[in-house]
Amino acid sequence: MPDMEGNSASITATMPEDYTVQQTGVIADEMIKRLNEIEDVESVGAMGGSSGSAFSMGAFGSSNDNTANIYLNLITPRQMNNTELEDAIKEKLDDLDCDLNISTSNMDLSALGGSGVTIQIKGKDLDELQTLAKNIGEKIQSVDKIENIQDGLEDSTPELRISIDKDKAMAHGMTVAQVYQQVASKIADPSRATDLSTDEKDYTVMVLNSAKDSYTRDNIKTMIIQTTNPATQETEDIPLEQLATFSEGVSPQNILRDNQSRYISVTADLKSGENIGLAADEVEESLEDFEMPTGYSFEITGEDETVNDAMGELIKMAILAIVLMYLIMVAQFQSLLSPFIVMFTIPLAFTGGFLALLIARMDVSVIAAVGLIMLAGIIINNGIVLVDYINQLQIEGLSKREAIIEGGKTRLRPILMTATTTILALSTMALGFGSGADMIQPMAVVTIGGLVYGTLLTLFVVPCIYELLNRRKFGEVATAVIQEERIQDKLNPEIFLEEPESLEAESLKKQENDLADGQKNEKQ
Repeated sequence: MPDMEGNSASITATMPEDYTVQQTGVIADEMIKRLNEIEDVESVGAMGGSSGSAFSMGAFGSSNDNTANIYLNLITPRQMNNTELEDAIKEKLDDLDCDLNISTSNMDLSALGGSGVTIQIKGKDLDELQTLAKNIGEKIQSVDKIENIQDGLEDSTPELRISIDKDKAMAHGMTVAQVYQQVASKIADPSRATDLSTDEKDYTVMVLNSAKDSYTRDNIKTMIIQTTNPATQETEDIPLEQLATFSEGVSPQNILRDNQSRYISVTADLKSGENIGLAADEVEESLEDFEMPTGYSFEITGEDETVNDAMGELIKMAILAIVLMYLIMVAQFQSLLSPFIVMFTIPLAFTGGFLALLIARMDVSVIAAVGLIMLAGIIINNGIVLVDYINQLQIEGLSKREAIIEGGKTRLRPILMTATTTILALSTMALGFGSGADMIQPMAVVTIGGLVYGTLLTLFVVPCIYELLNRRKFGEVATAVIQEERIQDKLNPEIFLEEPESLEAESLKKQENDLADGQKNEKQ
């Protein structure tokens, strides 16, 4: 889907993980200063972290995130297009110690289905999903058309995993669930008791147990688990490390599911000027030899999936439109062949549309496909006008070759007039004047290119197709029609009433001529 040049842009800057909030604020202030130097930038604003705490001059709110979101308001009209603006931003900020995610088209329809390339890895075990995501992220690094590859592990948090030994727990008369229950109760957050309301704010009251131990990753192994000895029925205190093993790991912030199946997404942004369809094809090709474990799978989604779904629906619409047009023409022409000849204008128009996109250096987008469907309904009028008039001339008695030549001469002007008016009407849209016009520009380019190419070739190709395919004997039909009209004229009583007068007039005229000839002979 083509980008739309709006009056705003955004930048997400991710600093190194060890950066403090103050360091992130300093980098963000430097970014604001440099971005204000770009000629198309009217003003710059920033938000700190995912919590949206505003900051200015390095003064963040309470956010502890190392991410800064920069928002740009652009002047209207702009001097640079989206690609040029993105290059200018990268040039200004390239030397800063941060990763940039630049969006110069905040009005892009692809945001409805996710931008760039997204690979969904589905399976059951989260650890295995994370491993596969990391491997796939490394695998697609070789694709030149994408950048900013993220394997879904950036937002993961470290965790300490406690695995209870079932046999050891049973030896002390406990189940695994009982051990976990005691661990959970000892490390649980304090509970909320009540709220204190004031005129300005509500304060939550938490109840803390001063006698309760505070556990960390280092001392949790010494946590005491109380159990009753099955033999002596006495209470025993057992350190947790005697019942469990400990390991380090990472955990995603969210567990995502699709059709009841867990998945992790590997995402990548599309480089400026690249085509999403070609990029997705290269990503899929790079993963052809990647072996997935049993029970795990991946699929490419994101913007490419959205575009493919839209193009599939548009192809169905185009086929249905062509079928409906053919059926209507069959009913009007009372023939199966004449509409088939007219339909030859559609491939001519499509060829012209694709050539226009090639000349304008535009991709075959969803908007361009809409233009092709429009073009099919517009260009077919030329063929209808030409073929119908040729049929009429043959009915009147002309031979097929004479009817084709005469039809081409007579219908040349109306065909050119209708095509020219449509082309001129779409010319301003094709030039792309105004903010947001480039979103629908491909539709106008396709229509104009198809009309120019299709109209010119219709005057040459359709007559040739008509000459080759049409075998209908219009001459015999015309003779039969004329004879039937003469029979009807003889049976018309009005003609019989006028016939005696006509005969008498002819007789008088003949007598006058004979008298004149006699006088002339006597003189001689």
